[in-house]
Amino acid sequence: MNTDTSAENGLSRRNVLVRGAVLSTCLGLGLATSTGGAAAMNKAELIEAMASEARLSGDDAQAAVDGIVRAATAALAGGESVAVAGFGSFSVPKRVSQGRVNVFDGKGNDVVERSPVDFDACPEFAAALGLVRGEGRRAEAGSRCRKADVVIDAERLARETRSERREGLSKADAKKALEGFSVAATKALKKGDRLSLIGFGSVSISKRSARTGRNPQTGKESARGAKRVVKFKAGAELSKAVN
Repeated sequence: MNTDTSAENGLSRRNVLVRGAVLSTCLGLGLATSTGGAAAMNKAELIEAMASEARLSGDDAQAAVDGIVRAATAALAGGESVAVAGFGSFSVPKRVSQGRVNVFDGKGNDVVERSPVDFDACPEFAAALGLVRGEGRRAEAGSRCRKADVVIDAERLARETRSERREGLSKADAKKALEGFSVAATKALKKGDRLSLIGFGSVSISKRSARTGRNPQTGKESARGAKRVVKFKAGAELSKAVN
């Protein structure tokens, strides 16, 4: 009788230990998930979302994404600014061409790592994301999108998708692809995800803290409130191409 009781107690203790280990593992996994960075929409997911939004085939959506990335990379590598219609403009700032990618404090210490490529959301993309901008800022962003050295619009994208092996997108389908690209990106960013294209870069929304700025013309300081901004981080291949 005592032997049976001891065996039962041993089993009970073992069950408690096993359950405790399982619970600890589950909690650990949950903690890792909850404290990790934002989820990323990758290229395959973007293509699928674009195809759905624009009512295009997966092959056509992929050709459009490849065309956008190829044209943008070529322009930036050549020192030109480039805009994706309805989405945003990309440019290589002077600090990169001068060999200065990072921002330094007054003592020469490296304090902030900067992307070698600047991004500015076009007004319609910023509006879709619910980002608040002043009239002057909207006008400036709109001008950059319209007057970029290279503008990837429907006509340009249709040309980019043509090759010896395929006919390419029609101008109408290229227009739908660009609209689908912006809509898919908007939905991903509004959910808190990043839009990630390996090699080219990633787009996300970040919160810029309140700060004090100085008017370059008058020299007067003014307070700037916190705001949400679209952030672009150039990928390794693009960074290498523009440096």
